[in-house]
Amino acid sequence: MNNKNSLLLPPQFFENDFHKKLNYILQFKIDVLYLFDHLKNPIDATKPTYKLTEEVFNLYEKVNNKIKIGVCVLNINTRYLGKLLKDILEPLLELKSISLGLGTGDNKYENHNFLYENNIEDIICYILENKNFIHNESQLFLGGNSKEKLDLVKKYNLGINQWMGLDSNFIKKQNVYNHLLNPVGSLSRCIAHENQLEFDYEKIHILKDSNLKIFQESIDNIFKNE
Repeated sequence: MNNKNSLLLPPQFFENDFHKKLNYILQFKIDVLYLFDHLKNPIDATKPTYKLTEEVFNLYEKVNNKIKIGVCVLNINTRYLGKLLKDILEPLLELKSISLGLGTGDNKYENHNFLYENNIEDIICYILENKNFIHNESQLFLGGNSKEKLDLVKKYNLGINQWMGLDSNFIKKQNVYNHLLNPVGSLSRCIAHENQLEFDYEKIHILKDSNLKIFQESIDNIFKNE
């Protein structure tokens, strides 16, 4: 097996012992460090969460090309189109080898009073045609289970991500991914616990907010068999 191992950083990662946690991470073979796109802390709305683009650039500078940076996943419907393109996508696409995930959002993991109706296919085309995306050899993937998303994955040879969920759904995604021609993104799954499937994919380990000791133990546990 040749699985990739990546990490999805928790909401308060930058609040306490940031540099110690990051230095500990850098000791391991990690493919991508992902930040999520939540306007509020998904675990406790009274607690802070990082500002996406600000901390992406902060992390990008700190890792200094030792680990790739990613966003998993960017909700295209929480911002109007002009702000999404100018304030979020254009700056992110300037980064070398960023792994960018797109989703359309729902209220399953974060409640929204209002969602825009931005056209995801238009945004996919905008990214794929962006000169920085091409020059920086970045990656693009979609999150979600709908037929519409899978059809877009097939049409544009994109990567696919699943947030935990059923093995059977992920195997269906793997069958779609196997028929892509030179996909511009990985087959990936966000997981809270180790699971084994008989094919290669990118494991995105979901980390929880914790003190330094528990954080280090969590990283050790992820890589104990690597």
